[in-house]
Amino acid sequence: MRLKTPTRAHRPHAGFTIIEMMFAIAIAAILVAIATPSFKGMIANNRLTTQANDLVGAVNYARSEAISHNTAVTFCRSNLEASTNCSGSSGAWRFWVIRNASGVLRSGTVNLFGGNMSLSSTLANDTMVFSADGLVRSGGALITDRSFTVCAGNISDNNIRTVTVGAGSRFTTVKSSGGC
Repeated sequence: MRLKTPTRAHRPHAGFTIIEMMFAIAIAAILVAIATPSFKGMIANNRLTTQANDLVGAVNYARSEAISHNTAVTFCRSNLEASTNCSGSSGAWRFWVIRNASGVLRSGTVNLFGGNMSLSSTLANDTMVFSADGLVRSGGALITDRSFTVCAGNISDNNIRTVTVGAGSRFTTVKSSGGC
C-alpha cells in the first residue's frame, strides 16, 4: 500500500505570515517607545552617581595619604589636565589634583558626559587640606560646612548629588532635585 504525500494545502506552515510579523514588530516598537525614556534617565542617574562616587573616592584617597604619610595633603581644583598646581580660585571643576609637599600624588578629570554634568564646590579657592590626623582644615580651623555639588542637567528628578564635609571630616552624599 502506497502512502499519500500531503498536498500543499495540507502541509504544516513553516514560519510566520506577514500579518504575524507586522503585529510582532508593532508590539516591539511600542515596548521600545515606552522603555527608552526610562532607560535614558537610568543612564543619566548612573553617570551622576558615578561622578559623585569618583569624587568621594579621590577625597578619601587624599585623606588616607595624609594619615599614612603623616603629612598634609591637598585636594584641589586645577585649571588644566596636565597642571600640577591648584587653581587658587573658585570655579567650575574640570580637573583636580592631590598633592603633598613633595609633589603630585594623583590627578584626575571630572567627566562631564558631553556637557550634561557640572561640578562645583563651596570650598575656599576650591581647595581642602587634610592634616596628618585626617581632618580637613582651612587656615588651622576645621571645615565642617563645605560641600561639592554634582549636577546633571539632562534629568529632572534627583539630578543633584551634594557631597558634604561633616563632623570629623566625614563625607555624606545626599540626592536632591533642582536647577544646575
